[in-house]
Amino acid sequence: MLGAVTCSSLFLISYLVYHVGFGAGVTRFAGTGWVRTAYHTILISHTILAVTVVPFVIVTLKRALGGDFRRHRRVARWTFPMWLYVSVTGVIVYLMLYHIYPSR
Repeated sequence: MLGAVTCSSLFLISYLVYHVGFGAGVTRFAGTGWVRTAYHTILISHTILAVTVVPFVIVTLKRALGGDFRRHRRVARWTFPMWLYVSVTGVIVYLMLYHIYPSR
């Protein structure tokens, strides 16, 4: 779990540095029709949960490192599915945006 938190943290830092620090700009989704709606639905839910999961991860990690496993499990049962969803949908968004329907 520490490895997962470390990898996720490094990815978040690199993502923010690239998009905020370097002004990467906006890449428009090139798909049309129902796939455009599906993409935006996935993107919106991914973005909302990506912001929401951060405090959950912090609390979950703090409780585990402090040895408070009863309370850790109570919050981890919510944190893990959110983190997993964000991880999977992040890859889906990336693939759809840059590989399946790339901008020309």
